[in-house]
Amino acid sequence: MGRHDAKFGGDFNYLPITATFTVNYGGVYDFGVFNSSNLGFALPASFPSSFPAFPELSAVQAYGAGLPGDFIQGVGSPSDSFTNKPLGLFWQDSWRARKNLTLNYGVRYDVEFPPRFKAPQGLALPAYAELGLQKGIQTDKNNIQPRIGLAYDPKGDGKTVIRASYGMFYDHPLLGLYFLGDASDGSTSGQLAFAGTGNCIGAGNPGNLNAIPIFQGLVNQPQCAPSVFPQANANLFYEPNQQQFQSLNTPQSVFLNQNYLNLAQSTFLPLGFQPFGYPQAKNFVYAYSQQVNLTVEHDLGDGFAFSLAYNFNGGRHINRPINANTIRGDLMTANFEGAYYDAIAAGQPKPSSPFTVSGCNPGGTASSPFPYVDPALMNFFRPSGLNPSIAAAHYLGGDAACVAQAQALLATIPGFNTKCNPAPPTFDYSGCVPFGDMDANFSNGSSVYHGLTSNLRKRFGSHYEFLASYTWSHSIDDSTDLQSTLTPQDSYFPAADRSTSTFDQRHRFVFSGVYQSGKLAGDGFLSKFFSHWTLAPLIEFSSGRPFNIITGGDDNFQLSSLTGRPNTTVDPACGTVYESRYSPTGVFQEPCINGFIATGTLPTLAQLDGNFGRNAAVTPWTVFDDLRIAKRIYFGERYSMELIADSFNVANRFNVAAVSPLFSNAGIPTAAYDPRQFQFAVKLNW
Repeated sequence: MGRHDAKFGGDFNYLPITATFTVNYGGVYDFGVFNSSNLGFALPASFPSSFPAFPELSAVQAYGAGLPGDFIQGVGSPSDSFTNKPLGLFWQDSWRARKNLTLNYGVRYDVEFPPRFKAPQGLALPAYAELGLQKGIQTDKNNIQPRIGLAYDPKGDGKTVIRASYGMFYDHPLLGLYFLGDASDGSTSGQLAFAGTGNCIGAGNPGNLNAIPIFQGLVNQPQCAPSVFPQANANLFYEPNQQQFQSLNTPQSVFLNQNYLNLAQSTFLPLGFQPFGYPQAKNFVYAYSQQVNLTVEHDLGDGFAFSLAYNFNGGRHINRPINANTIRGDLMTANFEGAYYDAIAAGQPKPSSPFTVSGCNPGGTASSPFPYVDPALMNFFRPSGLNPSIAAAHYLGGDAACVAQAQALLATIPGFNTKCNPAPPTFDYSGCVPFGDMDANFSNGSSVYHGLTSNLRKRFGSHYEFLASYTWSHSIDDSTDLQSTLTPQDSYFPAADRSTSTFDQRHRFVFSGVYQSGKLAGDGFLSKFFSHWTLAPLIEFSSGRPFNIITGGDDNFQLSSLTGRPNTTVDPACGTVYESRYSPTGVFQEPCINGFIATGTLPTLAQLDGNFGRNAAVTPWTVFDDLRIAKRIYFGERYSMELIADSFNVANRFNVAAVSPLFSNAGIPTAAYDPRQFQFAVKLNW
C-alpha cells in the first residue's frame, strides 16, 4: 500500500499431551561432607560437657558409612494427560518513510487456554489456599507485545546504516509446570522428603523414619519400625533391598490421600516428614522479556565493514522454584538450644540435633528451666503450623499438654497457621496442612543481559575473507531453571540469590577465515601443486562461566543440600577449614550452629546461611583452535577430487568443561572438552 508493506495473521495450536515423568521415583540420596555438627556431636572443648568423638567424613566416606544427608522419593502415579491450546495474532507494517529511513512497527497478542485440573483432594484443598498455592496456571489475557524498529542511512550513500529496535516478547509457560502441578500435587501423588537425622531410637518411634535407616534397609525391622500401628507399617510398602518405598500405583499407600491421618482404617502413622509436591503459586503470570538493540555498521571500503552493536534483554516474571513451606532454621535452633540446656540442668542425655529433640517442656522449674517443644509436632517450624499426625499421636499418648504448649507457641509466631487442632475424640483435622515442603513455582524471577559486540568483516576478495568478532557481556539473574534442586539457598530470602547468571560469559573472541590460493599461472609441477588450496582457521578465546560452590549439607535446616553455600569466615566451633582460591579470604568452612549453642546466643535466619555468594566462582578460560586444509585436484574439466584434513584443538589445550562444586575441593576439573582430533576426507566431484 504505497510506501507501506503490512502483514497480519495468526496461529492456533492444539496440543494433546500424554506424559510419564518419574521424577525422584527411584529415590535420590544426597551425601555431603559429614562432620560431627551434622548430628550435633561436636562442641568446643571448653564447653562444660562432652560429646562422643566423631571424625569428619568426605561425601564418599559418608556414602560408605551409610549416612546420607537427606532422601527424596516420588510415590503414586507419574502419568498425566491434558491439552493446551495457544492462540497468537499479529499485525505489522514496514513503512519506507524516506529513501534513507525505514520504520517497522507492529503488535502481537498471545493467549493460551490451558488445562483445568481436578482440585486437590481432602485436606489438601484448604491447605493450598493457606499456603497461597494452586494447581495449574490461570489464563493470562493481557499479553500485548508492541515492537518497533528502524533502519537509517544518515548520509544516504549506502556507507553507514544505523539500526535500532525494541520489542516485548511473552513466553509460553513450560508444559512441565502443568504436569508437575497435577501429577505431583502432594496428595493423590507426591514426593517424600526425609532428613538424615540419626539411627534407630527404639521400636515405634516416628523419628526412625529418616534418611539414614531408610538407606541402611532397616525400616522394616521390628526394632526400627516407625510406628506402633502394624497396619500402618504394612502400608509403607518399604523395599529394603531397593532402599526405597514402592513408588508406582500405590493409591492405598499410607503416604497418599492423607491416609496417614486415617484412624478408622488403621492406617494412621505419626509421620514426621509429611509429603510434598510441585504446585504453582497463586497469581502465576507468564514471563516476558523486553529486548533492545542498537547497531551501527560502516563500510570501510575494499570489502571491509565494521559494526558495533549493543543488546539488552530484560526478563520479568521468570518462573523459579521457591519452597512455600520451608523450615524456619532460627526457630529450630532456638528450640534445640532450650532442650540442650534443659538436659544439662536435669542431668539427662542431650539431644543430638535440632531434628531429634523429643518431648515438650514449658520450662520454669529448677531442674527444667528451659522451654522447648517436639519439633516434629511443629512440623519442624514450618509456616503451615502443627503436624496433624504428630499432634494426634500426642493426644493418643495422653500428652495433650504438649499440644497445648505447641499451640501457644504458634500464636506468638507471626504468619504461622494456628487453625490446626485435631483434638479427640473426633480428631477433626480441619485447618491442618498435610504437607511438608512445597517446592512451588513462582513467577517472581528476573534477569538482565547487557552485551556489546564489535565485528570486523572482510568480504571475499584477493583470495581471502574473514570475520573477527569480540563480545563483552554480563548476564544477571536470580533463578536458573524450574528444578526444585535450584531453589534459593534460603527460601525466606530469595532476593539474596540475585547474582551473575550461570550463563554469564564476560569475554568472547572469535576469528574465522578462508584463504583460497586459486589457480596459479603456468603448467609446471610447482604451479599445479600450489594451486587450489584452501586454508580455513577457526579460533575462539572465551572466559570461563560461573559456577555455584555448595557444601552438600543441610546447613540452614531447609532440606536443600544442593543449594547450601559455605562461609568465608571461620568459626572455631564448626568443622574443617578448607583453603580455596575462590574464597575472598582464602578459606571455606561449612556453616554450623555449634558456636551459637556454645555461647548461648540465638542465630537469625540469615546467619544460618553461607555468606559466599551464588555463582561467585568462575571456571578457567577456554581456547579452541580448529583448522581445515583442503586441496582440489582436477582431472580434466568434468572431474575433480578434493582432499580434506580437519584438525580440532590443534594446540591440544586442556579445556575444562566442568568442575566440582563442593567447597572442600571446589574448582577441581571433573570433565574436559575433547583433546586434539583429526579427521580426513576425500570428495569426488563430477
